[in-house]
Amino acid sequence: MLEAVGPMAVADGVAPAILSIGESGPGPFAHQLAAAGYAIHHVPFSRDAGFIRRLLRFFRRRPADVVHVHCERAAFWIALAARTGNARRIVRTVHGLFEFDGVLRVRRSLQRAASRRLLGVDSTALSTAVIENERRRFGNPVMRVPAWVDPAFRPAEEEERRRARALLGLAPDTVAVAVVGNCAAVKNHDALIRAVARLRRDGADIRLLHAGHGALEAEERQVAVAEGVADGVRFLGAVDDVRPLLHAADAFAMPSLREGLGIAALEALACGLPAVLTDGHGLRDLRPFGSAVVWCGTDPDSISEALARIARLPPAERAALAAGAPDLVRQRHSAAAGWAAFRELYAWPTVAEAVR
Repeated sequence: MLEAVGPMAVADGVAPAILSIGESGPGPFAHQLAAAGYAIHHVPFSRDAGFIRRLLRFFRRRPADVVHVHCERAAFWIALAARTGNARRIVRTVHGLFEFDGVLRVRRSLQRAASRRLLGVDSTALSTAVIENERRRFGNPVMRVPAWVDPAFRPAEEEERRRARALLGLAPDTVAVAVVGNCAAVKNHDALIRAVARLRRDGADIRLLHAGHGALEAEERQVAVAEGVADGVRFLGAVDDVRPLLHAADAFAMPSLREGLGIAALEALACGLPAVLTDGHGLRDLRPFGSAVVWCGTDPDSISEALARIARLPPAERAALAAGAPDLVRQRHSAAAGWAAFRELYAWPTVAEAVR
């Protein structure tokens, strides 16, 4: 999303910058964001006062008119440092369903309240599920700004699809299922791998194309070996551009236990892929896509049944499931409309200024 609107921001006279707080560096996609017009900065996170001092020093040296916070970790301290650095506008987007309990829930509730009332931070979210969770769990009012998809995500031309499948070694009749996401427990990839294994044991010519990496990648590989489908799951690691992967695929799967929304699913739908999605928080916001989405539970049996419904269709009927999805993505999730919404939001007075 940030990469898509970077050139729009520059064209509007904005000097966009990204501050990464990763422990070891700005992250694997920093070069792409830099190419989109962002200046990239890095303040390494640590669980001590030194991190706060580094943030304060950063914002004193590089004051910003608008600061938009996208992370949960240290969100309050970033906003505090930004306000100390005289930022005129602070916005936060809550991207996840944070189901904190106990002391952590109390602490984050207090931080959200202080951010809103003392620092003038306004919160946004991409889905109704996140908005409801923030209200119910933290008492935090959040406004919705629709997610957007880079217009470069579109259905493949026949030659593009042929090249993409050849690059991945896919036979003409193989049903390729793409999954894009980090290897984390919430993504539920192990259940998807087991579901694919069941279909392959039943004779289906199906292959899983997995883009992403993370803490559980080794365990996911072990699941594939244990299920006897090591040759049926292609682990691609971090992928700079997932469009060729989506162009090669016949379907997309997101078996997550929960999502803030599921941008990867929107990108797949924009490419005209039918999607298997778990019927859970966040992903339910994609119900307007109708027949393009086959809903399932989070267990391997349910995922397997949903994949089978798509895999058993003739190619033309399979493609027809999501024929209207690209137009709907463009109508509801335009990058230009998303940038326009945030550009307007950045210009609003802060809560503190409105009170004065």
